Amino acid sequence: MKVGVLGSGDVGKSLARGFISRGHEVMVGTSDPPKLADFAREVNCQIGSFAETAAFGEMIALATRGRATPHIIEDAGKQKFSGKVVIDVTNPLVFGEGPPTLDPSGTDSGGEQNQRAIPDAKVVKAFNTVGAPLFVDPKLPGGPPTMFIAGDDADAKRAVADVCKAWGWEVADIGPIASARYLEAMCLAWVLYGFVSNDWSPHAFKMLKAT
Repeated sequence: MKVGVLGSGDVGKSLARGFISRGHEVMVGTSDPPKLADFAREVNCQIGSFAETAAFGEMIALATRGRATPHIIEDAGKQKFSGKVVIDVTNPLVFGEGPPTLDPSGTDSGGEQNQRAIPDAKVVKAFNTVGAPLFVDPKLPGGPPTMFIAGDDADAKRAVADVCKAWGWEVADIGPIASARYLEAMCLAWVLYGFVSNDWSPHAFKMLKAT
């Protein structure tokens, strides 16, 4: 399928590589297309504006800065997301001295804000609880890690779960998009572990089951 990845940082590039590795056609959206010329040649993807990328994708991944994402959606054109599965990989992190914090948190989430911004899209929170280097084919001693997902549309969650499984993940569905509040908090737990231990080697969460 055609996949539009909005965002050209490490997260967006890792997503693009993942989709391309599984045979999908990818366009990466950025505010500065010329800066991605070398990357486009390296991975064989297209580069476009946010609006062009949103229009291109049959599935869309949001890999923009978390708190800026609703504004980027507005600029891209909300109608371009209508009816599409949208993977929300963002976290509303606030940076200052020391570890980041979340805003919003507790009673709202970036995932919910993004779903409200594009009410006719099917937003699924995923890939926000792990570092970009592990997105595809995560090889860890404890076996496949768990990708936790949340969203309101069951078919959309199945589509995103299929992506996760194709990339080597187990999947745990934790409910509606409101559960993004807890997935974004999991991101913060992932970050805090790195700060406290001073260990930024690849790490991920895994759900262990008795049966």
